[in-house]
Amino acid sequence: MTLTLVVPDRPAQVPSGGDRYDAALVARWRRLGRRVEVVAAAGGWPWPSADETARLDERLRAAGGGPVVLDGLVGCAAPEVVATSAAVRPTVLLVHSLLADGAGAEAGAARELDERERHALRAATAVVTTGTWARERLAARHGVTDAAVALPGTDPAPVAPGSLGPTGTPGLLSLGALTPLKNHAVLLAALQQVDDLPWSLVVAGPAPDVDHLSALVADADDRGLSGRVRWTGALAGDALEAVWAGTDLLVHPSRSETYGMVVAEALAHGIPAVVGAGTGAVEALTGDLEAPRRQGRPGEVVAPDGPAELAAVLRRWLAGPALRATWREAALERRAALPGWGRTVERIDRVLGRIGA
Repeated sequence: MTLTLVVPDRPAQVPSGGDRYDAALVARWRRLGRRVEVVAAAGGWPWPSADETARLDERLRAAGGGPVVLDGLVGCAAPEVVATSAAVRPTVLLVHSLLADGAGAEAGAARELDERERHALRAATAVVTTGTWARERLAARHGVTDAAVALPGTDPAPVAPGSLGPTGTPGLLSLGALTPLKNHAVLLAALQQVDDLPWSLVVAGPAPDVDHLSALVADADDRGLSGRVRWTGALAGDALEAVWAGTDLLVHPSRSETYGMVVAEALAHGIPAVVGAGTGAVEALTGDLEAPRRQGRPGEVVAPDGPAELAAVLRRWLAGPALRATWREAALERRAALPGWGRTVERIDRVLGRIGA
């Protein structure tokens, strides 16, 4: 029996965390000998046109009776497709992020996305989320209390040597899409408050909105930081590994994060991180959404709504070699405990088995 995985059709050179999660599932399933068909759904997700929704429905009608797993960016935006599919086969929604959160939608647009998502979640045979934080959000916003959690796996990676040393400049990294949700403006404001200390920053990731990128670059220039910030665009392969190799601290004060795959990837390289409080990135950093004791943690959790706390944490780290060593040691310990993709697939397969897929 063939398993069908529906994913958003997006350029392969600028994958999101959700895209990489989906691709890792397919690779693992196929290595296990499972037949998997990937349906790349073209559309302006999460705002598809009627024609785009109809084309997806047609493709699934022709997919046979095997189980269907829909990436939530597609499925939650097309509840009618989910309902039609679930009427004839086991149909699972794989929720990487709530639609309104991921789209940064507000007011009426957020309410419309919430309504679509609610109908899709109710229509699906089962729901899987990629983090405990997302499961709690689904329960609070939509009353979904039985979603399963399949945390992202992490690929093995070499330990980053970093740039620190007797004369090295601490290397900071911000890795992710350049959107308001990722909070780069707060990061730049915090860095201005520690511009008396040595550091350099690499900002890597795709820029869906070129105007937003231009505004960030101008902001860095206005704050006198342009000579210390390098904007690389989206990176992959050897180019990304080269950046990881020179990184000493990931700074990721995102305002919303289902899990924070980039945080786990930093830890896989032995790199500590600073993450936004109240997001799923806390779970990636510590292995626990409740952010256990400060001592022994591979980084710090900060309020993402302003630069003051982030600046204070960065100052402690930049000026404190003992703290840097402690975080590094904790990151290396956390590195050894990171789960692989095998466990992720096992969790989803358990759900598929439960619903008879």
